[in-house]
Amino acid sequence: MLLMGFGELRRELPVAPLFRQTKEEPFYSLSMADAQGDDLAESLQSLFTNVSSMVKSELQGTNNQMDLLEKMNVRVAAEYDDLGDVAAGLRVFAEQMKLKSGGFDEFVGQMDAIEKQVSEFEAVVSVLDRYVSVLESNIRA
Repeated sequence: MLLMGFGELRRELPVAPLFRQTKEEPFYSLSMADAQGDDLAESLQSLFTNVSSMVKSELQGTNNQMDLLEKMNVRVAAEYDDLGDVAAGLRVFAEQMKLKSGGFDEFVGQMDAIEKQVSEFEAVVSVLDRYVSVLESNIRA
């Protein structure tokens, strides 16, 4: 049944004749129809009010969630900005270290040459040490 106005509702409700024809039909008087119509109207008004309150609450809840999500997005964006600043600082630091290490490449090359010469001197000293040992053994004999 579609929603009707009160006048239409009264036309839909059967009105009892003065004498009942059968026992199966409900007996309605005009005053009972008015009372039932008022009860129905109050019930419908209560239903619409409650549904409206429920929808309003649901919308308010959704609105609150959207506000929270917006605040969270702002906070995360600030965190990412901070991380971007840190990353930029690290990149600058890495470039500075690369430039400084480039200056050490010359010294590293010199140290490698010195290490090679030391290895050669150690080999010569080892040969000389064996020669001295042979000479000492010849002198003692």
